[in-house]
Amino acid sequence: MKEGKVTFEQLVSVMPEGWEDKAKELGALLRTREIKNATDLLHLVFLYLTEGKSFSGTAALLKLTGIGSMTKKAVFTRFQKCDTWLRWLCEHIYRNNHTIPKPPPWLGDKKVYLVDASDEPVHGSDKTDYRLHYAVGLFDLSMKEMALTGTGVGEKLSNFKTLGKDDLVIGDRAYYSKQGIEYLRGVGSGFLLRFGTRRFHSYDENGRKVNILDCFTGLQPGGSGEAIGYYEYEGEYKPLRFCALRKTKEAERNGLEALGKTQQRKHGKKGLSEAQRAYNRYVVVVTSITDAAPDVLLELYRQRWQLELVFKRLQSLFGYHEIPVHIERSALAWFYGKLLLAALCET
Repeated sequence: MKEGKVTFEQLVSVMPEGWEDKAKELGALLRTREIKNATDLLHLVFLYLTEGKSFSGTAALLKLTGIGSMTKKAVFTRFQKCDTWLRWLCEHIYRNNHTIPKPPPWLGDKKVYLVDASDEPVHGSDKTDYRLHYAVGLFDLSMKEMALTGTGVGEKLSNFKTLGKDDLVIGDRAYYSKQGIEYLRGVGSGFLLRFGTRRFHSYDENGRKVNILDCFTGLQPGGSGEAIGYYEYEGEYKPLRFCALRKTKEAERNGLEALGKTQQRKHGKKGLSEAQRAYNRYVVVVTSITDAAPDVLLELYRQRWQLELVFKRLQSLFGYHEIPVHIERSALAWFYGKLLLAALCET
């Protein structure tokens, strides 16, 4: 074996304890006619997600490798039944790698979901063709919802139709909007969202516009605090809880460097405004949660970023361009299969 190459046997060796029995328990391996065991089934999954490219291509590779002779329909049937099993594998490998944290006790029965979206091309295209929206469990990788749309559909909380009571939604500043917050409150979901400075105005209790950063100017580097602000919706002023972390000097410098690169890339401009520099000193979130300290909520938001790095790596290394979109179980199996590949790279 050449240095840097990984064999299939090495991948199997890092599977979590009990992974073969789980294939049967979770319905991925109910019949053993063409596929004899969980190892062969995993081989089928990896072939499809990497070299097979299609169900017919995977069927041909399975025959060449001596695993079995299968039709493309049989490969498809086997693959889509792996969705729950692949999710279990992802969860346990990521948890063993300490990528997925354990939920803090104060959350109780709340289910925490990370919402995000990714723009992707179809295979061979040189432009963005569709947008993948997903709500995935922060602590168990459960897929609350997944949808493919055109790129004209924005990143909105109202895209997620299955959110409800006892759900807590974590999202970046793209999801910070009055309409989104109203939607979550209407369906009974909690929220923890990154504050977006240009999304809508904030007000004090007397209806006067305020710069929310003025509430946090006394924070020392590494310190956290909270404030109550208001937003106006259909003539009514409604409260929001703001929690802020004052960045360390090092984090502030890193943020300025990243902002400068982004501005140069997107707008061809050099130099940052005073407002950009001021907001870069803080991480500010807004939340519906009233019974947890600001530093606890900011830590929960930070844990979101750890999982998001997994998805960014997934996107850059393995792409989304051949997602089977017509059947939900097949799409979920594809998604968790890609996550599994990323998990094994991490391992």
